[in-house]
Amino acid sequence: MFQLDALIDTSVLPSNVMSLRDDKFIDFVKAEAGDGAAALLEIQGINCVKSLVMTSNVYSIMDVNSKCLNDFKNKYGYMQDDGTFVIQPGIKGNTEYLIDLLKKKCIEDAKETKSSKYCQSSSSTIAKSTSSVPLNSSPEKISTKSSNLSVSQHKTYIIDTLRVG
Repeated sequence: MFQLDALIDTSVLPSNVMSLRDDKFIDFVKAEAGDGAAALLEIQGINCVKSLVMTSNVYSIMDVNSKCLNDFKNKYGYMQDDGTFVIQPGIKGNTEYLIDLLKKKCIEDAKETKSSKYCQSSSSTIAKSTSSVPLNSSPEKISTKSSNLSVSQHKTYIIDTLRVG
């Protein structure tokens, strides 16, 4: 049986992919997954890797009943007999490949960071034991800010944005 994991090669990604935002991110998506995938993400305000991998269902936009989405749905989807829309299979496949590729990149980066921190920690422990650093000195703390939205907040934002337009 063919292993699809063999197709997911993160070396094809640009080195700065994790920092791409807005138009640069959408341009990357167009190049990697096509115009349909880019339109699918752009219409939902998905403008970076983190936003994409944190979105639980990028196709749920097809279930939103709004006239302002009709052009998008007709161009990139199919209306079923019951009036619901589904995204074109090629767009779905390209988008899922891109998501899998970016998730794998995130995992690889996390492993590399963890490994790097472990190596730094080990070497700093060795250095401290041979230096005259007092044992009761407080460790450095690094704080980071995160502005990630929950899936629920993301969906609410998208729906509210569509209602305004």
